[in-house]
Amino acid sequence: MTPLSQSEKDELVAQILHELSMTPYCCQSLTHLTSGTTNFVYRGILTQPLSHLPESNAIYSSVTTDTIIIKHSTSFAAMNKDLPIDVSRCVIEETMLNALSSFPYPTANVKVPHLLLFNRETNTQVLQDIPGVTDLKTILTSSTTSKSLSRPLATSIGNDLGTWLRSFHSWISAPPQAALRAEVGDNEPMRKLKYQITYDGFIGVLEQFPEVLGNNKVTLEKVKDMAAKEFGKTATDSQGEEWGLIHGDFWSGNVLLPSTLTPSSQPTLHIVDWEFAQYGHRAYDIGQMIGDLYERFHFLDLNTALWVLEGFIAGYGAMSEEMAFRIAVHTGVQLITWVLRGPPLHMRPAWATRERTVGLLRLGMNLTLRGWERDRKWVEGGVGGLVSR
Repeated sequence: MTPLSQSEKDELVAQILHELSMTPYCCQSLTHLTSGTTNFVYRGILTQPLSHLPESNAIYSSVTTDTIIIKHSTSFAAMNKDLPIDVSRCVIEETMLNALSSFPYPTANVKVPHLLLFNRETNTQVLQDIPGVTDLKTILTSSTTSKSLSRPLATSIGNDLGTWLRSFHSWISAPPQAALRAEVGDNEPMRKLKYQITYDGFIGVLEQFPEVLGNNKVTLEKVKDMAAKEFGKTATDSQGEEWGLIHGDFWSGNVLLPSTLTPSSQPTLHIVDWEFAQYGHRAYDIGQMIGDLYERFHFLDLNTALWVLEGFIAGYGAMSEEMAFRIAVHTGVQLITWVLRGPPLHMRPAWATRERTVGLLRLGMNLTLRGWERDRKWVEGGVGGLVSR
């Protein structure tokens, strides 16, 4: 892993400052934000605070205009300049953010940051700043902030997320969004990356734990083959109502909410990072969030994460049995590939014991197998029952 040198970082900041100096978003300084591994993200202090936001952004009237967020994309990952990543991802995000400005939000408690400016020549976005927020993952895992999440509040947050996601999936699949689906759907670079970090890698993880894999490799190879065919489908293919445009990276790290919460809070959530938007099965979004939240519970004994999960499933609402099976498969793959996304096995933190790692992998494999085999007994009680086994 090779990050930019300090001189390279300074040069990049100077370039962005110069670029913005010719726009209404001229900044006196930029502060690098730690969030984001693929893009360079900064908070900029405006030289002249904006007197107002665009009329189309009226729902964000409470947002300050003294600062902005700058997201700059390169052809390599921000954390590792030796890791190439297609820069077209930022054009996908621009398209989605502009389209979502007309999305009829089902609840006022969930929003998407407004895109103020995008320079396609330099791949630089200017986004509204949302002060005083942090991501849901941090809130759940912080010993300080997690204490403020009562069960009703955590369940309410999850419910809002589920309600919003169901509405987004329905809206994006409706006829008026046909052109948007055609423009964004294929997103080949990010679809390829998503496949690589999920179905292309999960069997290799289990092979490191033969006591978990057992004699199930042949069946799991069928799951992998099925996914490879799915990721080859296009937005013009007719696959049924459970297919359409998805967020593509729907996990607790991409949900922002106020850093300070009280039991009586009604926090506004912001869904960020749309560069993975792509055509796919809705189970990819649902299963990723379920798996992500369950990881927090499994490793850290965070009941708050389980409460958010319960609310999320309830908020998304009724689904077909076939959908439940498909969610089980993707949730299982999400759990297994924690080994790829988490710290290296030889550098595991104290909470990631081998015993708990093996336990997570067993659950992930069982979910994948039971979903693939359409085991009705296993999924009895709905998707919520999957993660309690």
